[in-house]
Amino acid sequence: MRILKPEIAKEREEKLLRWVIEKFAATRKPIGSELIAKNALKGISSATIRNIMKKLEDDGFLMQPHTSGGRVPTDKAYRFYVDYLSEAQKIAAQEKTKLQREYDDRMAELDKAMVQTSRMLAALSHSAGFVYTSNISDQIVTRLDFIPLAPGHVLAVLVTDGGTVKNWPLRTNYDISASRLRLLGNFINEQISGKTLKQAERILWEQIDSKRSEFNDVVDLARRVLNEMAGQENNAELYLEGIGQMLTDMTDEDYEDLRQMVRVVEERKKFTNMLEEKMRALKTTGGRLNVSIGAENEIKEFKNLSVISSAYKVGDKTIGMLGIIGPKHMEYTRMISLVNLIGGMLENTINNWGALPVETEDEEQ
Repeated sequence: MRILKPEIAKEREEKLLRWVIEKFAATRKPIGSELIAKNALKGISSATIRNIMKKLEDDGFLMQPHTSGGRVPTDKAYRFYVDYLSEAQKIAAQEKTKLQREYDDRMAELDKAMVQTSRMLAALSHSAGFVYTSNISDQIVTRLDFIPLAPGHVLAVLVTDGGTVKNWPLRTNYDISASRLRLLGNFINEQISGKTLKQAERILWEQIDSKRSEFNDVVDLARRVLNEMAGQENNAELYLEGIGQMLTDMTDEDYEDLRQMVRVVEERKKFTNMLEEKMRALKTTGGRLNVSIGAENEIKEFKNLSVISSAYKVGDKTIGMLGIIGPKHMEYTRMISLVNLIGGMLENTINNWGALPVETEDEEQ
């Protein structure tokens, strides 16, 4: 006869007891071993189940109203069940807190990778290093999930193929069950997965405007998410390091060029527009590297500088640019190799970063 480990035997007893309590509450009929064998502990013999029930009866959790009938829960069993539910809810709350912390950590990791990449480019080139991430509105939506945090509080989590994770805590005037949120999330993801954020917005607005009756109770929540998504239109990020290092290679006559460049970069709009143009050009040609020298730069303030930039991708989609800004007399062979090398490292980081799975399933009762 096989002897079970004590922890496995205890787990089996508790699972059976929970099932008996739930079934009795639903049917108000004593529960027999054959019913348990068919539904609760499949693959375990009726004789084994009778032994478990006899032990639970001896321990005071079950009683047998009639000699030939099934068992019913005792007060001790209900106390066990209530304590179990309280503990399960506590664990669920802890898991949700852990999930939120992991999302925050992952976003911090990615942001840190961008900063470190720009610093590495600057340190190795003795020039200015930059990393640019394009607008999220042009990225492909991987999924949008809703996590219940507390009564009246929901966390919406958007993940894109570019490794971007955006989350928005939303407050509602009513409680929405986890199963209802899961249904909404499944429906939305069927509509928008694989679409750009701009396309996803349009599709969702159309669905809301069609007044789909099955989602009337969560239309307000969907509208709030859409308003948050619309706020991502101009959220491109620019990470820039090492402008001060350029001073070491500049003559007195070059300081005005550096001052002009700093002004443009600080304003950011001109510089990010230039990088967006380079990205569009590379998408058209299918290339990856761009070198613009002096007057070839679209910004006149860069007329005495060179910009070596490379697109970085997730899969086959370009999501940003990285590179070096330096003097025209830079070592082009070395700098191009450096940009290509670090660009590959950043791509590996993003592609391996991935998105955390969002678990919104109800805990086992």
